[in-house]
Order: sequence, then structure tokens, then C-alpha cells
Amino acid sequence: MLNRAKQTITAGVCWLLAIAQLAGVESQPVSQPSDGINVLILGDSLALCGFGKRLDERFRESPLTKATFTYLACGTNPLSWLRERPYTNIKTHCGFVSMESLGGGMMREVNDVYGQTRGHVPGSHPVPKLEDLLVKLQPDILVMQTGTNLFDLFPDKRSVNPNRHGSELRSFLVPFINKAVRTPSNLRKIYWVASPTSGRVSKEIQDFVLERAKADIGDVANVIDSRTLVSYPYHHMEPDKEHFIGADMDQWADRVFDIVERDLSTQPIASLKPLSQTAIAQAPVSEPTPPAERPKETMLQVRARLVSKTQPVPVEEFLPYQEFLVGYVYDVTQVISGEYSEKQILVMHPAYIKLEEQRLGRWRIGRTYRLQLHELENTVWKTVKSKDDSGLISLQPYIRVQDEMKHPDHAR
Repeated sequence: MLNRAKQTITAGVCWLLAIAQLAGVESQPVSQPSDGINVLILGDSLALCGFGKRLDERFRESPLTKATFTYLACGTNPLSWLRERPYTNIKTHCGFVSMESLGGGMMREVNDVYGQTRGHVPGSHPVPKLEDLLVKLQPDILVMQTGTNLFDLFPDKRSVNPNRHGSELRSFLVPFINKAVRTPSNLRKIYWVASPTSGRVSKEIQDFVLERAKADIGDVANVIDSRTLVSYPYHHMEPDKEHFIGADMDQWADRVFDIVERDLSTQPIASLKPLSQTAIAQAPVSEPTPPAERPKETMLQVRARLVSKTQPVPVEEFLPYQEFLVGYVYDVTQVISGEYSEKQILVMHPAYIKLEEQRLGRWRIGRTYRLQLHELENTVWKTVKSKDDSGLISLQPYIRVQDEMKHPDHAR
């Protein structure tokens, strides 16, 4: 089992870079015009590697901008920023940064990122909620950088099941957009910054995620394909072949800013109504039934024989995240309760929780187990980093009820 000292040494350098960039006094002078737009930036772990700070700086320096508010939370997906279950009380356990305009040319920074001297790993930090930010900050534009963690909806990292994966992606994208549009605020424009090229999933998956974003929310948000803005492979890339630092991050942020600036110059914000006052708010994008309104899921109980196991990747390949799942395939010998018609079942087992290696050796191929299961789809485990070598993309993944409750943010 890896000890915490080794885990800290193997932490991604993007987190260490974030410390160096963001360290300093809590409040500092910034260039801020007396008039202009309010900007809200939200981002995930890629933003913590330099994109978020650079984009924040570009807006603060722009004569278009009055105030900028930036919140970056590692391990997030679009639903993480909403109040709805199962993400109501979600926290980030692998890094958080905020940069807020205070007025009078002052800015407040809060940073808690992997490797900080106050501890081996960052403290848990609640993920701010979009509804609260819109009401409190009254932004004119929202820049949402997200999508990388949605690649974990595809466990084998290669294949796409259009019907199932399309529905799953829609359940993450559309509720966020509808909440942004229907919350009373000054918000007039949304820029959706999709992921740059990832080296850990296939091009087919990346194309599919972008296409679904354009189809599902493209009528409301300006969807930006980041793969056209920065070239892969990156010069300073992490072992996961996804996170990177340095000049490539700056280039990505600069080109996103240029797109936003060019768009705003052709259609001034002052000429637009707040989205909450438009027809879009009265007829929001059709979305699946929210998790809070779904009927309580019936637990599936089966007797099943383990036939194959996926081996975990090394810890350094999923840092800075702290949880990791692997796929186990079982032959179903008996359905004890609930409904299940397939001959095999895919169960995702936690290999690491809070970077602690789990005891998977007790699960042995050829042995039969009684399993109490929930569908992975409606749990906070759904977009946790994962690996499944089975190739059985037609099977709906499940998780043991006992394992579901072990997630640091479990609240069913």
C-alpha cells in the first residue's frame, strides 16, 4: 500500500505550479475599470493547471471587464455546480481555487491545491453552487470549462454506445444550462469550453462528447472546441496524458479569451436581454427527470460468479484525483430480487478511496458471490476515474451498495 509521503511526491506538477502561481497575499491590486461587464468563470482540474489563472488575468486586464469571479474545483462535472441530488453537498477533495473581485481595485484569492505545505493533500472544499453565484454576483457572461471528467462515462475509453451514452451526457449538460437560464440574474451569454485533446480516450469518444454538447445545448451556449486551439501532444504533460502545464495552457486560455472578446465586440452585451427574461427561460431545453424526482431505485440482488477483473492503473496516472474504479464481470447465476435479464453483469469496484488502496484480492475469479447492487448512473461514483477492459459497453454498470456508501460525498 502506498503511504502518503509517496503519494505527495508523485502528485502532478500542475498542482505544484498552481501553488507557485497563486501563492501570495490574500488581497492584491488589480487593474479594474469603473465600467464594463461582470465575468464568472468555472473550471475543473485542467483549469487548476494554469488555464483558469491565465483566463482570469486576461479578463481582469480587459477594458471590457468590470469584475471577474473565478472558481476552480478539481474532479467536477457540470452537475457538481448545482444543488440537485446527488451533488447537493458535493466537495472537492483534490484542489480548489477562487479569485474574486472585491471592488476598489482589490482581489481576494483562496487556494487549496494538491501539495500545499499545510498538508499532503488539499482539504475538502464545498463546490460553489451556480444558483448562488448567479444571484450574488450577477454576471453578464459565464465561461464554463468542463467535460474532461465526462470521459469516465466511457469505462473502456474506446467505444461509444450512442443511445445510452447520449442520454447520459444529456443528463449532465442540459440541467446545468437550464439552471443557468432560469435563475434570475443578469446573465446574457454562456461560453462552454469543451475539453482539449485527451490522450487517455479515443477520438471517437471525444468527437461524440463534443457533438452531443453542440446538439443538446448549442442553441443556448457558444460551444468551443478546445482541440482546435492547442495541439496534442503537449510539451509538459502529466502521466495521465490529459493534464498539462506551461505555454500550452497559456495558449489555450489566450485563444478562448480571443473567441469571447471577438464575439462580444460583434454583439455588445448591453444590446442583449438577460437569458432569464428571454423565451429560452420560458421553454427550457428538454431534460431527463432530475435525480431528486426519480422514484427510489430498487436494489438489485444477484448471485454471480466472477469471471474477469480489470487491473488498476498506477496512482500517478489518476492523480490529482483520489478515487478510482475498476470493472469486474460476473456470470449471473440467480436473480434474487429486482429485475435483470442479461447473462453477465458489470460491477465497478473501488480500487482506491482517498488514495488508499482497497482490498480487491478477496474477490477471486471462479468464486460465486451474493451482490447487492445499484446502478452506477445515479450515484456520485458515476464520473469517478475508472478503467474497464471487458469491452462490454452494452452492459449498464453497477456498484455494490456497500461500496457506494464509501464515497467521501455519499448522500443517497
